[in-house]
Amino acid sequence: MNFPRLCMTVIYVLVLVGCYSQSEHSYDSDTNQNEWNISTLEKQNINTSLIDDMHRKLLTDSYAGISSVLLVRNNKLVFEAYFNGFDQDKLHSTRSASKVITSLLTGIAIDNGYIKSVDESVFAYFPEYSGEIKNWDARKSTISIAHILSMTSGIKGNEDAMYPTDDWIKFYLDQPLVSDPGSAFSYATSGVVTLGNIITRASGMRIPAFADKFLFHPMGIKEVRWPITNSRNNQGLAMTGGGLNMRPRDMAKIGQLILNNGRWNGVRLISENWIIESIQKHATSNFKGEDFGYLWRMREREINGNKIRSIEAWGNGGQFIMIFPKLELVAVFTGEYYGQFPEMEQAFELVDHYILPAMR
Repeated sequence: MNFPRLCMTVIYVLVLVGCYSQSEHSYDSDTNQNEWNISTLEKQNINTSLIDDMHRKLLTDSYAGISSVLLVRNNKLVFEAYFNGFDQDKLHSTRSASKVITSLLTGIAIDNGYIKSVDESVFAYFPEYSGEIKNWDARKSTISIAHILSMTSGIKGNEDAMYPTDDWIKFYLDQPLVSDPGSAFSYATSGVVTLGNIITRASGMRIPAFADKFLFHPMGIKEVRWPITNSRNNQGLAMTGGGLNMRPRDMAKIGQLILNNGRWNGVRLISENWIIESIQKHATSNFKGEDFGYLWRMREREINGNKIRSIEAWGNGGQFIMIFPKLELVAVFTGEYYGQFPEMEQAFELVDHYILPAMR
């Protein structure tokens, strides 16, 4: 018998019963407008028995690497479960799922006039590297911000080779082109790192300060932790290509912001035009053939004969933000399956077998 898992089961059930049996009073006592409104599965027209089945499955060793599952429907948190010593107040690495934060920050920078448009040249922002670029190709001068956002810059990321270098931006600029910019999908984390520094150079603000001012603070996201990149002269630049540490509840807020077309609690944080542009197809991923927007992935599932479109952020290990506009639903997962396939994709199984069929 797996006693640690059993103990977590007992603790979770007691907490769940305590929270929900105290009715909404314990939640209503939190008057912070930036925290979640809490509801129940039944009130939001969700099949309780299917979600209970999913919870029982999550407590088995088959899903031992999943550390949290959250469901938000109709702008209300309706299901929240944590496992393996993780809880709602702990930060979790989002890995590449946080690339979508960089997408949002790019939109904010454009909305506020710091960046003119996604058509601006990437290389124009880095004049100090002129004459130093390896594998120079005239086509590189045509790489735009849009190409980074859609992973169509033509530069192959070679992420593992990037980490030991002392300047991740130069690493990106140095890489050879594998295709014409704009012509084919080529995943490059280093490009998103470079995009973060473009936002900093355009706005004059470091990424943590920029994100806090325009996005996190207005959403009541009080604590995050940014990894630091290797950069020229040790500038201490935040890593915008992945690895931002957040609470799962705050990951869900990012999903709800998309579902609300850029509004949080009725306040517009990002233009609706940017949200629409971000979740349109700009490329086709070479991973699962899914549509790729501005660092968002879009998929279509068929559940009970109905086609359900989703907008998703993915991160290594099982980090997911999934948005289902037709169902007014956001699902968040965190996991510890780093580098493990197919285990890190168990969230897809939970979505297909339990979560989507439970929606009425």
